[in-house]
Amino acid sequence: MSRNVLVYTVGNDFHASVIGNALKLRGNHVFRWVGEEYPKSSTASISFHDKKSDVILKMSDFKLSSDDVDVVWFRRRMLPEAPAIVDRRDSEFSTSELRTANYANFNFLESYFWINTHSSASLCDLKPVQLNLATSAGLNIPSTLVSNDPVEIRDFIGSVKVCIYKPLGGGLWNEGGRLLNAYTAEVDVESLPGDEILQSTPGIFQEKIIKSFEVRVQFFGNFYGAIRIESSSLRDGDLDWRIDQDSISFCAPLQLPQEVFESCRSLMKALGIVSGAFDFIVDTSGRWFFMEVNEAGQFLFVEAWCQKLPLLDAFCQFVEMASEDFVYDPGLYKFSYIKACELAAQAGIVS
Repeated sequence: MSRNVLVYTVGNDFHASVIGNALKLRGNHVFRWVGEEYPKSSTASISFHDKKSDVILKMSDFKLSSDDVDVVWFRRRMLPEAPAIVDRRDSEFSTSELRTANYANFNFLESYFWINTHSSASLCDLKPVQLNLATSAGLNIPSTLVSNDPVEIRDFIGSVKVCIYKPLGGGLWNEGGRLLNAYTAEVDVESLPGDEILQSTPGIFQEKIIKSFEVRVQFFGNFYGAIRIESSSLRDGDLDWRIDQDSISFCAPLQLPQEVFESCRSLMKALGIVSGAFDFIVDTSGRWFFMEVNEAGQFLFVEAWCQKLPLLDAFCQFVEMASEDFVYDPGLYKFSYIKACELAAQAGIVS
């Protein structure tokens, strides 16, 4: 079934470019709302007339009303900022108004099929909420403390064999023009800063799990594709496989234990998401530990590492079916991630 798909994204989004082109080639209509272009080169209007309401979105290449949309892919969020033309004394007001309007604009589209809604995406950003709901869904998690209390933190670190630290959100630092990411790090009491600094910023402290391997699972409705990541062979793989992910060229596909599958689906429903990228650690005894779920996680790299998993094709079918209970039909297969990249390059969409 052909769909009218609104993609909420940012500029230079490789995922949105390749998949958007693939969706078009399958007969769908795709409209990209680029977050950082609002309000510089895009407008949004909400009208009320005769007890009816409508949202009109305009960018340089399209004009779209709420009646024109079937599916919203909330791919990448970008909070709007007041443009440079606004006097600096007014910029705080302008930014606040833009962000309020931006939230309202997309709230008017929430009756359509979203991947994923603004509210569920915001809930999913709260890692302590994820961990709480994960345990309710039957998933194992490591012993964990989320705190800015120096006494609690020091006591927790002393209570586990080895402790790791994770940020509550993401973290980027600009060091002389180089962007540095915050990754998982091992911590002990001796390496902690002073209490005033420790209390200034909360963090996630967890017991370190001795890994046998790690698992990345991408869900679209009831469909999933999972890979086994041999993190022990990676630099700093005992902490965070992302640090050395450029050295990964192949991963084997993996079937989830039924109880893990059912718990993942329960967690998705509790969070209100229809798509999500799950990260697990499997310890040396074979026990699965939930780390987190990213509701807007990258997934094309999973198919690049394991070409047996038709994730791009499955996602396109998922958009077209527009159902949280989506089941993939291999009989409707169109093309692979590699082919989709070739087609996007031929069209001049990616290089």
